Amino acid sequence: MKISKKNILKLVSALIIGTSMSSCEKMLEDARIDPDTVATVDDKGLFATATRELFLQTTDISVIRFAGMYGHYFVSGSDFRKADLYLDGFNDRYEEIYEKSYGDVIRYTEETLYLTSTGDTKNEVRHAMADVISVIGFARITDGFGDIPYTEGGKGKIDENILPKYDSQESIYHDLVKRLGESIDVLKSANPDDAYDEADFIYGNDMDKWVRFANSMRLRLAMRMRFADEAFSRETVTKCLAEPLMETVEHDAWMIDTEDPGNEWYYARVSSPRVKLSELFINTLKDNNDPRLPIFASIDKDGGYSGQLNGIDDAYFAGSGFYDRSDMGLALSSQDSKHYLMTASETWFLLAEVALAYDGDDTKANEYYRKGIITSLNQWSVSTLDTNDFMNSPIASLSGDKAHMEEQIGDQLWIALTPNYYEGWAHVRRTGFPKAASAQRTKAILSKGVTNGYIPNRFKYSSFEISNNGENVQIAIDRQGPNKIDTPIWWDKN
Repeated sequence: MKISKKNILKLVSALIIGTSMSSCEKMLEDARIDPDTVATVDDKGLFATATRELFLQTTDISVIRFAGMYGHYFVSGSDFRKADLYLDGFNDRYEEIYEKSYGDVIRYTEETLYLTSTGDTKNEVRHAMADVISVIGFARITDGFGDIPYTEGGKGKIDENILPKYDSQESIYHDLVKRLGESIDVLKSANPDDAYDEADFIYGNDMDKWVRFANSMRLRLAMRMRFADEAFSRETVTKCLAEPLMETVEHDAWMIDTEDPGNEWYYARVSSPRVKLSELFINTLKDNNDPRLPIFASIDKDGGYSGQLNGIDDAYFAGSGFYDRSDMGLALSSQDSKHYLMTASETWFLLAEVALAYDGDDTKANEYYRKGIITSLNQWSVSTLDTNDFMNSPIASLSGDKAHMEEQIGDQLWIALTPNYYEGWAHVRRTGFPKAASAQRTKAILSKGVTNGYIPNRFKYSSFEISNNGENVQIAIDRQGPNKIDTPIWWDKN
């Protein structure tokens, strides 16, 4: 009998709520008191919990309060809007993001990796799957903060190290790529019977899709290093091209959260704080007659589509018409809307960038660019007629010099990353596209905040972390730069 992904998720959600969140906590505590009981811990529940929490982070406070506005996808209302002014003073929020990232994803993957590498629960296939989730979790944290605890990060429950050292982002990225390569080697010859059966609600134990997912994630990391370590980036890209990558929407990594309250963007549409789409995002879609506009955006008060300008100073905000602007479309903001970690469309755009920047092959770059667009349209079920019209428009083919083609790829990837807004913020920082999102604010009505009007580069280490693990944090600050939101992280050269 074929089981739908949504039904699999319902089953796993029951497993998570019934086992992992309650009795699994008790089993973990017992295991720490008596190591001989470790084998009784259900690593399936741990894996499912870590995976679900990773998806939920795509709509958490790091996104609704920060990344979505930094990436110029939307503007949050109420007190949440302060970050859109490029202000600081969010110490408690930075600490919450940091603690939640380690506590909800890394903690569970570290427990899973430990169990699947030792004793009666040793299982290299499950270990490889959990390692992919762990890599994505760590990549997300380091992309937000820069240097972070990595080699000793998240292991306090296992080795009782509560003051972990901070690793450089460069060393972290190199190791994340290495780990993905090792997982790919295991998964491409793995027996599905050794995997996570119903607990794998992403791909239902389809090992080919897991390989494509892990390899596409490796490609993302490789290109994120492009301007910081081109030699290693090129070396990694070569390895990526030797293995299967995500190509169609059937390879997309997504989840529908069936547990109440469902997708967070639903409440941002129907209650407070409201979220209105960005003027830049709306206008980019309108200017290109993009058929995704009515999918990504709801009708505004006047029956059209309009976005809110990012960064409007408090003195001008009251007259800006915020509540009249377009909400997120129903495809993004229904209770059963999908959360995404990685898509085939992103992969094609990354390949287009590789072809253009590394191979100097304009023809191949254009082919991949067009595949990226059409795959994104397929992802959102755009009609055949609208797809054909858009693919025949000038925007759907690369043109001009190399700089212009890079900008086209960057702009379209920014759109295709919707609704993975955290990755969109990273994309804008890395590439500088779209230019309007990364440019300095100069209009009098716009706040320059504490960054002189430039997009924030990172989250700060909180005062709690500094007071708790000050010596190690200071080493990271001395290496990375001042503990400010406009201090670039290692790969951010734009």
